[in-house]
Amino acid sequence: MPLSVNIFKTAFMSAALAGTIIAGATMPSSGETRNHETRFSVKFAGIEIGKATFRITFDEETYSLEGSGKTTGLAEWFAEGKGVVKSSGDLLENSLKPKIHYVAVTEKKKTETLKMSFADDAVDEIDLETAKPRSPKKAPKYVEVETKHLASVLDPASSMIVPMSGEDAANPHKVCHQTFPIFDGETRYDIKLSYKSTQPVKTTGYDGWAHVCKMKYVPVAGHKKSHRSVKEMAENEHMEIWLAPMGGVSVFTPIKILIGTKYGRFSAIPSFFGLVAEN
Repeated sequence: MPLSVNIFKTAFMSAALAGTIIAGATMPSSGETRNHETRFSVKFAGIEIGKATFRITFDEETYSLEGSGKTTGLAEWFAEGKGVVKSSGDLLENSLKPKIHYVAVTEKKKTETLKMSFADDAVDEIDLETAKPRSPKKAPKYVEVETKHLASVLDPASSMIVPMSGEDAANPHKVCHQTFPIFDGETRYDIKLSYKSTQPVKTTGYDGWAHVCKMKYVPVAGHKKSHRSVKEMAENEHMEIWLAPMGGVSVFTPIKILIGTKYGRFSAIPSFFGLVAEN
């Protein structure tokens, strides 16, 4: 997998909070718009390989996310790459309803783009442009993506926004008790979370707590059953995503992501996490 794609894969895959932060957490009030930004340093085996920034704008009814990332350091010598992602949709009490998703990844001066739209709680249109056209022939034991797999799904970027009701936001087990049904334009899979612990986190813009959720990858369709990487991801027991509230309200987003592999650990560590001024 290209390192530029790994930046997004890592950054996307990515007890109650102490004091009055969670005790008084609510959804944004009517007409109130919040602009949150997370800046990640993406590392592999302790060495920085990329940087990623995500800006989330939301009110009590809608959300939009814009992200950008690029390889850095030694990674640029082997696979220089960059990418952007945009997603938007409706913000519900304990869920999201995506409308538009866009991704563009450039590596070695070749760009791949994905445009995806949603309607009636399902994927409506998919426009995938790749540098190397996909073969219409499918490998043996390939699990086809069917119409049923495109209903009630999220795009990968939208899964970074986790709205909770005020009462549920005070329960870390409920915050982490999530199953994200994701379709990335080609592959359908679930990301299942479960609560592990609550840990202190301090970075520029934030000094508080985060819920540590164990993360499991569950392949559904759009993959080859016997593919080694699919099997390794599904069996990986060393993946965590840390969720923290944005701006003291009951909408959470990743503040840290840790993915262990047999070759080393991928990590997305925050250099900034907090509210920012509107562009």
